[in-house]
Parts: sequence; C-alpha cells; structure tokens
Amino acid sequence: MAVSRNRVNPDPPSTAGTSGRRYGGVDSEERQRQRRARLIEAALAVFGDQGYHQSTVRDVCKQAQLTSRYFYESFDGMEDLFRAVYAEVSRDLMQATVMALARSEPEPDKLAEAALRAFFEFIRDDPRRARVALIDALNVGGEMQTAFDKAQEDFALLIQGFMTQMFPRLPEAGLNHHTLAQGLVGSNTRIATKWVADRCRAPLEDVLRNTFSLFQAAILYARDVEARLPPLEARQSQSA
Repeated sequence: MAVSRNRVNPDPPSTAGTSGRRYGGVDSEERQRQRRARLIEAALAVFGDQGYHQSTVRDVCKQAQLTSRYFYESFDGMEDLFRAVYAEVSRDLMQATVMALARSEPEPDKLAEAALRAFFEFIRDDPRRARVALIDALNVGGEMQTAFDKAQEDFALLIQGFMTQMFPRLPEAGLNHHTLAQGLVGSNTRIATKWVADRCRAPLEDVLRNTFSLFQAAILYARDVEARLPPLEARQSQSA
C-alpha cells in the first residue's frame, strides 16, 4: 500500500484463519459491526479536530482504541472511512430535517424556516459534523465528490417534493421544480460553508434570517406566478 505524504498508513494484515466464534454471546459479524461503528465515531472526532488531510490511520485507531488490523477489516483506507463518516452525518442531518418538517405547520414559509433552522442548529451544535460535511467533503477528492453530489441531490429532491405539492402549476410558466430546488440547496450550502469557515461567529438567528429570505423570495415569486396563470377551468374549456 502506498504511503501518502500526509499520513502513515500501515499495510493491512492478513486475515487468514479469522474465527467466527462467539464471545460473550456476540457473534463475529456483530462484533465487526460494533468495531466499524467505533471507528466511524472515532474518525468523526479526529477529522473534526484536525481535518482529513492531517489525519492518519494511526490517529483514528488510537481514538477508537483498536489496532490497524480492525481498521482494514472494515475500510480500504482513509478515503473509504471518510465516505462512511460523511454518509452517517448526511443521514443524521436528513433525519433531523424530516423530523423538523413533520413538526411544522404545513405552510411553505413555516416548512422552509423549520428545515433551515434544523440544518443550522445541526452544524452549530457539533462543529465536527460541520467540518466533515461542508469543508473537508469538497477537498478529499476521488469518489467523495460523487457522494457529496448525491447528498445535495437528496435534499434538492426533498425540497422539490414540497414545491411540486404546493406549487404544482409552475411548469406552466416555464419553471422547473427541480432546478429551483437545486438552486435553493446550493445557496444554503454556500452560506453554511462560509459560516462554518468563520467558526460560526455570526449569530445563528442572523444567518437563518438571511438564508430564509432567499427561500421566502422564491415562495412569494411562486405564489405570484401561479396567481397570474389562467384558471384551470378556462384552460380546460379552451382545449375542449
């Protein structure tokens, strides 16, 4: 295995003869799952503290109190581990967002504000998650860009679903729900990334207010566009 300039990565040991015996009532697969979870938790702490490019396999194993043998049992290398950490952070953020939406009043403004607040509180409350999701995710390279793009797309699809339900006639005016959703996610991510890079110095309410203004402008514009469209009854009578 090649040794990177920034990390000392020991060669993965041979796993020949590994036993599948049970210890303390826990089988080998469950023990491996638990070790993998410990490594992901440890990596979040290590990456969040010193960044991906300054972290090593040894750092993560020390934090997890596991040997490198167990690291390579679950991961091919540091990039593979980072993708796993990023995936877990993204899942947690999506869950927090969906729960916030479920508690919100079913109005576009209320839903947008609830989702944005959940997002900014999520990254403020644990700076490690913010660094992984918004800073290092774009600097790891390799397959990480694909993972980042997919996470962005998942949130765009979430917004698109609400937008399609609440403003179904926008395509009649030449507007594309998915394109609009991608733009909102992109602006939100950019603002959050800058906020994190500045160590969240600006008060959360200020950041939320400015970000929400973009969503609110989109909502007001969508309402205005649909209000200026001819009534559906008129369109149906013309096509009859």
